[in-house]
Amino acid sequence: MPSYPDEPNLPELNQQAIDWLIKLRADNISDEDMHGFADWLSQDAAHSAAFAEAEDMFNGMVAAGISLRQKLSITVEATKSKPTQVIDPAITVNSAKMRKQPIQTKQWLAIPLALAATLLVAILGIMPKQAHLLDAYLSDYHTGTGELQDIALTDGSRLLLNTNSAVSVDYQDAMRLITLHHGQVRFTVAKDNNRPFEVQSGELAVRALGTVFEVYNREIGDISVTVQEHAVYARLSASQEIAPSEQAQPVVINEGQQIHYLGGKNLPAPKNCDISQLTAWQQQKLFINDRPLSELITELNRYRNGRIYVPDANLNNQRITGVFSLANPDETLHTLSAALALQETRLGSWWVVLHR
Repeated sequence: MPSYPDEPNLPELNQQAIDWLIKLRADNISDEDMHGFADWLSQDAAHSAAFAEAEDMFNGMVAAGISLRQKLSITVEATKSKPTQVIDPAITVNSAKMRKQPIQTKQWLAIPLALAATLLVAILGIMPKQAHLLDAYLSDYHTGTGELQDIALTDGSRLLLNTNSAVSVDYQDAMRLITLHHGQVRFTVAKDNNRPFEVQSGELAVRALGTVFEVYNREIGDISVTVQEHAVYARLSASQEIAPSEQAQPVVINEGQQIHYLGGKNLPAPKNCDISQLTAWQQQKLFINDRPLSELITELNRYRNGRIYVPDANLNNQRITGVFSLANPDETLHTLSAALALQETRLGSWWVVLHR
């Protein structure tokens, strides 16, 4: 944590609470840290109160940030022309609920300056993992956590944005270019022989040769391309550091195939895949077929703010098969807990520890 010489230091207990919030947010939090947090929380009732206070202030700051982002988005949209956005209320999950909740901005605005400054420095580390504020500001369309949006473009193409995704649209005379900043999007492409339809995400460029495909730029760094209908042409963006003769060879991905690009100089060969399972998110469902519980938890974490944590390695490796709803991740978690006879311990409003 940085220090601010012109302001008083944070009370030690408040600092400890903030430090624990940040540790709980980390992807690589250890079992030792989880036990340490439990010990710290149980030492004194004042610890629980400090943790709850810190979380309340963070929640207020996050809510205020979301409110500001929405206002900025409205301002930007009012000053530029964009393709028509069509949002199906039947598949918009969390955004309406979020708008109904009052934004308590005054609560954190009244915090002493030193504490507010420290919280602002830490806010990007403690906000929900899914938050990408900069991408949201810069993109033409974006979804919040747990939200789907169906976008109609001016040429008749459609974009279906999954939870926590952001895209920019640049329709030029010779090309229709979509930039996927992060997340997962299904593209249904309208034919236009004079203007190819291309999606760029990270180092990967994907050109439509048919109708329906999706691109998923994951948090962990890999990008997948899945083709539902016809085919696409995928290539790596040309690098000035690599001679033309050494540039990676492009690949054609046919219907029912997928590639995972994990970085490097070459694209992997396309592999056949189960399209019905991979595209189940488009109906707000998740198929898990004899996979470890940890994979199911990872997917549920994509659709809710905060984090579900399973400290037991044996429980994480337990094999799971089933079809799960993504419309309400907490309800799905309750159903899963009941089926596996597990307990849920909630740490504030964002974190859930799943255990026996």
